[in-house]
Amino acid sequence: MKTIGRYPLVVACAVTITLTPLVAAAQAPRTPWGDPDLGGLFDYSSVTPMQRPQDLADQEFLTEEQAAALEQAAVDRD
Repeated sequence: MKTIGRYPLVVACAVTITLTPLVAAAQAPRTPWGDPDLGGLFDYSSVTPMQRPQDLADQEFLTEEQAAALEQAAVDRD
């Protein structure tokens, strides 16, 4: 009965030992100058801008009214 309980532990250890070098070798893609490459497709379904507007430089969060206005402007554009 005790060997049945040890089998899953042995399998889990074997899988962990086998996959550890693969995880350690995985690297994020880099730009030619060495920074992480963040290029790709981004979802704009939230109101989080990719760059901070200059007029909001000293404001940490949008107010409810500002967020609603931005969402409405996006709906109007579409």
